[in-house]
Amino acid sequence: MEKSVFRYKIGPQHVDFTSRVSVSSMCDLVLHAAGEDAHKRGFGIDALAGNNYGWVLSRMCLEMDYLPEEYSEFTLYTWISDYNRLSSTRNFTLVNDKGEEFGRAVSQWCMIDYATRMPVDMNTMAKAHEGNMVDSPSPCERPRRIGVVTSEPVKEHRVVYSDIDFNRHMNTMRYIDMIFDTLPIEVPEHLSAFRFDMNFMKESRYGDHLTLMAQSEGNTYQFAYRNDSGEALCRMALEVR
Repeated sequence: MEKSVFRYKIGPQHVDFTSRVSVSSMCDLVLHAAGEDAHKRGFGIDALAGNNYGWVLSRMCLEMDYLPEEYSEFTLYTWISDYNRLSSTRNFTLVNDKGEEFGRAVSQWCMIDYATRMPVDMNTMAKAHEGNMVDSPSPCERPRRIGVVTSEPVKEHRVVYSDIDFNRHMNTMRYIDMIFDTLPIEVPEHLSAFRFDMNFMKESRYGDHLTLMAQSEGNTYQFAYRNDSGEALCRMALEVR
């Protein structure tokens, strides 16, 4: 089985004030390829809906050598390298029109039962996975476990309509945009090479109240969202290189 190939163009809707793609838009394009490839191979959200199952992102990392500018085009390669009972690993590489790799990502996915919101044994998808796996390793270090963030809160947020996606929980890109809103403007202004890790522990649903905490050390920024019960929802880490 070969890697799947997608072509993308950075449009005006993808860029920030620097005229380069934002980190949330870059993650959105990567995740779009994941969903599109799963759909084409017969195990996308539409195929799982009959069993009331769905995919949720558990962990992801994105490494970029630079952020492409508006109207630039690139090729994205994606493939599943392995899976176990609880998660499936999907990989990505990004290549510019000169044939140079400028980005890479690794994502880990769980399947959940929408009725119970609990994980489903991935072996139920064994046949689909085995026929679509590529014998190629992940292109970078897999998503790291992000430690507890102990700082004071920097932002409060109530989950609203525009935050939620088809899984009826807060969309990944909204988490990312909110953490960048807390950074000094000089960070996104000068951001070029970086690594970005995400860990998702618990869903946040419509109406939930979230607290965002942030801390930094050197060139690394760490973030954590929690709910009113004090439960960790999501942790993210940005390492500027």
